Amino acid sequence: MPEGPRGRPERQRLRALRELDAEQHRLRPAYKLWGYTNPFAKGWLLTRGSAEPPVDRWASTSVGPWRLLLDPELELRRADAGDVTVVILGQAFDDRGPQGRDRIARRLLRAATLPDASRSRQQVDEAVVWLSGRFVVIVRHGERLDVHGDPLASRSVYWHRGPDGVQLGSHSALLAEAVGGLPSAQARWALLHPDHAAPFGRWLPGLITEHDGVGQLFANGALAVDGASVEHRRCFPLSDRVELPVADAAEAFRAELAQQVRNWASIAPTTVLALTAGVDSRAVLEAGLIDLRRARALALTYHPFHQPAKSTRSDLEVASRLAAAAGLRHLTLDVRPLSADGPMHRLHARTFPVWRRYAALAGALYVGAPARAATIFGVGGAIVTGMTKERSDRTLSPGLLARKFAGSAFGDDPVLHEAMAAWMARTGFSEPAMRGHDFYDLFHWEHRMSKWAATGYAEYDLATIPAPVLSSRRLLLAALAVPEQARFDGAIYRAIGARG
Repeated sequence: MPEGPRGRPERQRLRALRELDAEQHRLRPAYKLWGYTNPFAKGWLLTRGSAEPPVDRWASTSVGPWRLLLDPELELRRADAGDVTVVILGQAFDDRGPQGRDRIARRLLRAATLPDASRSRQQVDEAVVWLSGRFVVIVRHGERLDVHGDPLASRSVYWHRGPDGVQLGSHSALLAEAVGGLPSAQARWALLHPDHAAPFGRWLPGLITEHDGVGQLFANGALAVDGASVEHRRCFPLSDRVELPVADAAEAFRAELAQQVRNWASIAPTTVLALTAGVDSRAVLEAGLIDLRRARALALTYHPFHQPAKSTRSDLEVASRLAAAAGLRHLTLDVRPLSADGPMHRLHARTFPVWRRYAALAGALYVGAPARAATIFGVGGAIVTGMTKERSDRTLSPGLLARKFAGSAFGDDPVLHEAMAAWMARTGFSEPAMRGHDFYDLFHWEHRMSKWAATGYAEYDLATIPAPVLSSRRLLLAALAVPEQARFDGAIYRAIGARG
């Protein structure tokens, strides 16, 4: 039968409405999926005790004599051979990019089962340090564990030694709950110190975590767990620093950054780029523009609209124009203070009962950002351009690191000096271990990223899939190969945006 004069337009209208509904479904925020019932989101707990899952829907699996409890939203890959098990939690990528993800656990298993134990550990170390992404690798040899994090330690690993032996987990509070509660005296001393006035929010120094008796894995290290013993051993850098011409380093950096955008765009149905007026997110946009367009990515910018004069207003204005020029749809979020009796406050307070890095942003993401999305953040860019420009003091000491951590009179507190000395001893932070890299850069990388940055990612886990595209040692080493002043001047980023 011939189609009426309004038949085709009506079909087009209905198809457009169905597409609108499908897109709204794809972009559903976390509160529509989980309804404020996902504390310790994308979390895990490895225990030999009888701990119950902190959330009813969590899954459980055996890893030799250990029991692994985890949020089903956390990716899990594993490989087994005899009394050796390799577990990968989160997103890990090798040099094959998205196509290589399924083979990584088997490749690590081959290294872990070499007959020479010393060579086996060395091979595992070397294989893991060149992986990128946001992950934890657990290698079990009978009852002994080796635990590695990703290049920026952006997926935290905490440990506690209790009556049931050593337990490991994704959140300090998760371990505290598992053992029936732990004090927080050290954390409160640091956070409530009258001279602790960090410009980006107070955070915890040295080995201090949210709960007393809870230790942490730091970037460029690995944990060796054997019985009641937990050793933190350094496994990077592997070789001496090499200086490269800016052009060569910038090309290696750009290519690796583009690869990281491709990697993260492959893991979820939606890709989101956190876009600001800053150079870090613009570099991600320029290096990954083709793949961001191919993924139909969204740009996302947040701003507290109740504070119209706040500096992020320029982020919103610039990012809006930049997203339009790049052909990306732009999503804006209003960052409001959490209501003290609201459901997001209760959710966040259970996961982070002692310290809040940016709870309001976590709340904004929870109600406005796509939950099933790889949300790309450029955190870590200060490693590229140099966080600390004033480097005249070349004598590495606990006091110097305390002052650089604090940026205030807190840096002169002798107790803080002791905390930094303990951190240096635990992580093997010494000039010979830097292999020619500037200790100022590695202090920012290993301390700030493992603590301040990783806590931010854990907060965002409540709402979305955080994607740290700078979590790649190939990328970071390319940046650190550039002469110091050129780094400070942003030569790497300028080269990425060069138009020929």
